Amino acid sequence: MNGTLRAGLKIAVSLGGLAFLFFFFRDRLPAVIRVFKNFDPYCFALAAFFFLLGFFILTVRLQWILKARQVRLAGRRLLYFNFIGHFFSLFLPSAIGGDVIKGYYIYRDSREKVISFTSIFLDRMVGSFGILTFALAALIYYGKSLNLVPLRNAVLITFGAALAAFAFFLSRKVARSFRFLAFFSPPRKIADWLRHAYHHLNAYKDHKALLGVIFAVSLAGQAVFITVHYFLARSLKVDLPYLTFFLVIPVVTALSMAPSINGLGVREAGSVYLFSRFTSTENALALSIAYDGLVY
Repeated sequence: MNGTLRAGLKIAVSLGGLAFLFFFFRDRLPAVIRVFKNFDPYCFALAAFFFLLGFFILTVRLQWILKARQVRLAGRRLLYFNFIGHFFSLFLPSAIGGDVIKGYYIYRDSREKVISFTSIFLDRMVGSFGILTFALAALIYYGKSLNLVPLRNAVLITFGAALAAFAFFLSRKVARSFRFLAFFSPPRKIADWLRHAYHHLNAYKDHKALLGVIFAVSLAGQAVFITVHYFLARSLKVDLPYLTFFLVIPVVTALSMAPSINGLGVREAGSVYLFSRFTSTENALALSIAYDGLVY
C-alpha cells in the first residue's frame, strides 16, 4: 500500500468516525449544548495546567533517553520540540509525522542524526507501552463485565507485540532468530543505516535501570493526562469517580493508535462509547468535544 493510499485511509477513518457520531447523535446536540452551559473555567484551567505538566514529564523522559547516548539538550529546547511535534501530529495523517519533525529539530541541535531518530523511536515505544499497560490492566479487570472481551484480546495481542519489539531491539540473541527475513534485505545504503540504528537501540540494554525509570515516568505522565480528563469533566459538572478515568482513558488512547489522523474520529467514538457506560450520552459527547477544544 503506497503512502498516498495509506494517508487516504487514515483520513477516511477519521472523517468516518466523526460522521458516525454526528449522524447517530445529532438529536442529542441540544442536550450537549446544555451541558456546556454549566462550564466552569477554573476547572478547565486546571485541565490545561495538567496538560502542560504532562508535556513537561514527557520532556524529562526524552531528555533522559538522549542523555544515555551522551546527547545533552536543555529541557526548555526539548519542551519546545515536543510542542512542535504535537502540533504537526494533530494535522498530519500520522502521529509519526510529528515524531519526524521533532527528530529533525533534535538532530539540528545535536548533529547526531541516528541517535536523534532512534531516541524518538524509543520514546514512542516506551510511551505506547505505558498506555497499553494501563489499558490492559483496566480491560482485564473490567473487560468481561462491560462486554469488552474482544477489545481486551486486541489490546493483549498489541501488548505482546510491544514486548516482542522490546526483546528484539534489546537482545541480539532474539534479533538473530529473525535472520530468516534476510531475503527482504533493502538496498545496501538503507540496510547500513538500519544496522547503525539497531546498534544504537541495542545499546540501551546496558541501561536497564534507566529503562525502568523512564517506564515509570511514562506511567506518571499517562496518569497526569488521565487527570486532564477528570478536570475537564469537572469543568462541565459531569460527576464521575476519579478512578473511572483510569479505566476509560487508557482504553480510548489505545484505540486511538488505529490508523487515523492522530486518533481523530476513533478517539471521539471510543470516548463516547465507553463514557456512556458511566454517564449520559450527552455528557460523554460533551467530554469528547471539550478535550478536542483543549488539544486543538
